[in-house]
Amino acid sequence: MTSRAIFILAGVWGLSVAVAVHLLDFPGSVPDFQHASGGGTLLDAVPAFTSPETYARLDAYGPAGRKNYATRTVTVDVLLPLSVLPFLFLVARRAVAAATLSGVARTALLAMPFVYVIFDFIENGLLLALLAEYPNQLEVLPRLLPFITVIKRAASLLALALPLTLLAVHVARSRLRGAKGST
Repeated sequence: MTSRAIFILAGVWGLSVAVAVHLLDFPGSVPDFQHASGGGTLLDAVPAFTSPETYARLDAYGPAGRKNYATRTVTVDVLLPLSVLPFLFLVARRAVAAATLSGVARTALLAMPFVYVIFDFIENGLLLALLAEYPNQLEVLPRLLPFITVIKRAASLLALALPLTLLAVHVARSRLRGAKGST
């Protein structure tokens, strides 16, 4: 299989899993959680920035919603980041090959998909701890969770946007050079 075919396959797989998790109704999907929780919003989708807000949302999920959340956290929310990781890494690798970057910039760009996945897994651990201890209210974890979520979200966006931007600049420069050479 060619590297282009692997790249396309990784992209199709990652996109398919992401779309399925967010739009289709199956055990562990976002619509399944919303149904089980009476319309609740996942803490890892929209952070709650205070402990009272976190626990109010956990209360509102009800027993079925909290159980669903715990199950989806160890299934779908492990599958999703691992499904997009290959594509994000391959995009970063292509961008590194196309751009002239310092060693630190190359390393940061190639590491960003892994930073995203690591923070997603840290977030999952915090969520599982909160759900396992419920209704006991923990002090530190609800305050830490939204910041981990924001870092995860930023890393996921950077893991996609930075390489795509570098690739777009590379293509634009190549076309400009080609246009200047043909005149």
